[in-house]
Amino acid sequence: MLLEDFLALMVNGVTLGAVYAMAGIGLNIAYKPTNVFNLAQGEFVMLGAMLGWLFLTDMSMAWIVGTIGVVLAVGALGVLEERVAVAPHLKVQSHHHGWLISTLAFSIIIINIADQVFRADPRFVPSLPGTSLDTMFVGPVAFNTHQVAVLVIVVASVFAIEYVYRRTRIGKAISAVSEDRDGARLNGINPLHLTMISFAAGAAYCAFAGIIAAPLMLASTSLGLALLVKGFMAIALGGVGSNWGTLLAGIIIGCVESLSSITLSTGYRQLLLLGILLVVLLIRPNGLFGKAAGRSV
Repeated sequence: MLLEDFLALMVNGVTLGAVYAMAGIGLNIAYKPTNVFNLAQGEFVMLGAMLGWLFLTDMSMAWIVGTIGVVLAVGALGVLEERVAVAPHLKVQSHHHGWLISTLAFSIIIINIADQVFRADPRFVPSLPGTSLDTMFVGPVAFNTHQVAVLVIVVASVFAIEYVYRRTRIGKAISAVSEDRDGARLNGINPLHLTMISFAAGAAYCAFAGIIAAPLMLASTSLGLALLVKGFMAIALGGVGSNWGTLLAGIIIGCVESLSSITLSTGYRQLLLLGILLVVLLIRPNGLFGKAAGRSV
């Protein structure tokens, strides 16, 4: 393999990995105060991409206006999901697992409606303002400015999310709920209110991920399941709840997938990724940066 080809595959892998990481971070955001893995999260990425096409391409809205519209619309859908598919279970028991069926059902409803509205044809979404999909070279490295923007945005978003959790009042309240839901309630924190906020934030974040990923992957109603699986792999490898670990794991997954594409078919690439994940979890059951769960009584 030529050096130029290797570097091109690495650039592509890092970019795809950043998108996978965003899907995983969206899962983390919803999971933190709830211990619920939202199985509809991948469809929120898909909706972000498809609504991005509708607003930015079909309706020719300004990028910032269309993006805000997409994020708000999908965020509102996240609130609806939390109200009808998650809150009833958490009100009964904080560790109730009925959400496995209810969030999966919500996901199926979304994808079926999206298929009817948008159909299955891939759609083009414009790149971020000031960026381009045209290839440029710096020495032997080939890339486009949209790829650079995606990586910068993902890293900046993780900094912002960690700042909210560590430095703001609402972030500290969410962290308290994630540590001890019942104890937080006894101290005047409303876990159900924070659950709704986290589901809205996780849905909005994934919608934004869909908008910035669509120029690279094309908007399609088939995006959701693939990104949900890759997002789960990223948080499992990086550590559930660790956003920096999820980012690193997503990039590892993207690079392995990209580099192996020249010799392996899609099915074998998935087996390779699952094999790597299995080996890591056998050595570190909580992921690369995850921490063992514990509770004092």
